[in-house]
Amino acid sequence: MTSDSFFIQFPELSDEHIEASATQLLSDYSEFSGTSVGTPIPVEAIAEHFLGYEIEISDEGLFADPDYLGGIIFANNVIQVNASVESNEGRYNFTIAHEIGHHVLHREAYLEASAENASNILCRDTNDKPLIEQQADRFAAALLMPQQAVSDAVSAVPRPSKLKTPRAVRGYAATVARAGSMGNVSNTAMVNRLIDLGYLSEASYQRGTSHDFSRRARPKFRGALWRLLTRYRRRMK
Repeated sequence: MTSDSFFIQFPELSDEHIEASATQLLSDYSEFSGTSVGTPIPVEAIAEHFLGYEIEISDEGLFADPDYLGGIIFANNVIQVNASVESNEGRYNFTIAHEIGHHVLHREAYLEASAENASNILCRDTNDKPLIEQQADRFAAALLMPQQAVSDAVSAVPRPSKLKTPRAVRGYAATVARAGSMGNVSNTAMVNRLIDLGYLSEASYQRGTSHDFSRRARPKFRGALWRLLTRYRRRMK
């Protein structure tokens, strides 16, 4: 790892724009695959077969740090995933979906701004997320839990009369996930998605793990810190 770092100014993107971008990707993948894409969303196939990325699992170098959950190397078409999340389906899929979000939302701006710099990059997931990390989280949630799929699932299950405790909220989210065939996402991610879509307005955002999608106040700056990497010895999945 080098100590060099630089800032790139990424634009603010509305939630509507991010939702539309995720929906468009699913539509494009459906056309590419010749099939109607439903839940659970096959994020591995989208990353590998449609976008052309190689998925690498690693516990070496920066990935010895649990704060580093995943990274994307645009120039080499590589998505890296921390080995610590490989066995957790929800975290694993969200990590890949998050990196796909960087590809869709940020790749063009990054490559344009860093044309004269090394292209190996990693995104760090921390409690104080830069704007682009929040955007990639939002994209991942929209990709894994499409708005229409969530709406259909909510309509298909009875809503409890009281959803005032975390246990009740999580139970309801689990029921919705099962009804919508979205068992490849974490319960925390589903709770927060339901809140964002207005189905759990009385609930508070959940923080199950540092990786689960959650809405946080946007930082005052609009930039993002990208760390340059040396190549790691690859451990294939």
